[in-house]
Amino acid sequence: MNHLGKAPLIFGLLFLLAFPVIVFRGDDRSDTLEFWIFAQTHYDEFSARIPAFEAAHPGVRVELRLISKLHDKLLAAFLSGIGGPDLSEVEISSVGRFFKGTKEEIGFVDLTDRIEREGIADEFVQARLAPWSLGGRVYGLPRDVHPVMLLYRHDVYEEAGIDPASIETWDDFVRETRPLARDEDGDGRPDRYPIMLSAHKPGHFWLMLLQNGGGMFDEDGGVIIDNDIAVSTLEFYCSLLNEAQLAIPEFSQDPASYAAMKENVILGVLAPDWYISFVRRFVPELEGKWRAMPLPAWREGERRTSTWGGTMIAVTKQAENPDLAWEFAKFAYMDDEALANRYRKTFIIPPIRSAWSNPVYGESEAYLDGQVLGRSLTELAPDIPGFHLNPYWAEANDLLRQAVYEAANGIRTPADALSHLAEQVRALRDNTAETE
Repeated sequence: MNHLGKAPLIFGLLFLLAFPVIVFRGDDRSDTLEFWIFAQTHYDEFSARIPAFEAAHPGVRVELRLISKLHDKLLAAFLSGIGGPDLSEVEISSVGRFFKGTKEEIGFVDLTDRIEREGIADEFVQARLAPWSLGGRVYGLPRDVHPVMLLYRHDVYEEAGIDPASIETWDDFVRETRPLARDEDGDGRPDRYPIMLSAHKPGHFWLMLLQNGGGMFDEDGGVIIDNDIAVSTLEFYCSLLNEAQLAIPEFSQDPASYAAMKENVILGVLAPDWYISFVRRFVPELEGKWRAMPLPAWREGERRTSTWGGTMIAVTKQAENPDLAWEFAKFAYMDDEALANRYRKTFIIPPIRSAWSNPVYGESEAYLDGQVLGRSLTELAPDIPGFHLNPYWAEANDLLRQAVYEAANGIRTPADALSHLAEQVRALRDNTAETE
């Protein structure tokens, strides 16, 4: 039974949306690779590198396409069976949409045997293969690790006499940074905040939940978002925003958050590797005043990092030359010098352990007062938490946004918000199963 084809109206809408990029190919495109991406920064990176691949493979041409609404259009191509690319990137929050139905209905090539045959599985951080794997099979190569650190204003810490080394747990963080949250104008709210957390989006809560050993689904597909770990994590999260008043709610627009950093209102940020580069780019006035330290652990001696975001590259079943597409996937994601250049521009740590020996990861970073950021990130990268791919992840993630909003804003208790979320996700899963 075709599980992907059960909603003709949705299919029609997706097909119309994707029609401008669905093209009917000629008889032989075996020497042409069409590669879809969704981000301008990725487009710029690959545009500069594709000529090297074409030079190493005479007669081969790579067509790089920056696609708006890529995930909708890729799904439409899979549903229709035509017009898909040879390769595509997919962002982690949308990947579950492509794994409904049977293995035969998945639009991506199973890469497991290739990875094992070529002996490259051990080169990757294993937790980073999990988001692109289902049923023990791997469908994509990871682009990144995205370890998370606590970016903090070390000049303010020094002035207040706070030693970052004394902050080993989240309880330590609350105790040590409380003096920074002073109400100097008498309006009942602090004028400076040790950390920024979102009260309307799930990202910050999600990374703290992963760090604490929680998640949305377990490895068997069971819904665990309402277990004790999740509830206690959200309770602590909400206490930082409300009772303790140590966290300022994230602004709805990034420029406002950057402005608050410049005005010394925000003194700390939960920062994956890529976000540190954003702060460097958009808050240049604070060069030399930030440093990054490992996240406080939930309990002494436990994990001091998390992960946030991610992208894979996948070969689609519509590829006319999957062997050539596989060679390009490795070229795009596993070339040492390309990964080093990516780090210089974005601070993004690759998931390939051998790449970390490149000298670039040992360079000091002026923006962080000379800290060797790359070494700090690569030391944390092997300890990032795992993440279980599930066909209902995209829908569950959308529902998680509402649960965090309701709990952070006092509409529901954290326990009630997560219980309601879990009921919705289970109902979504069970209703879908009943129609199969």
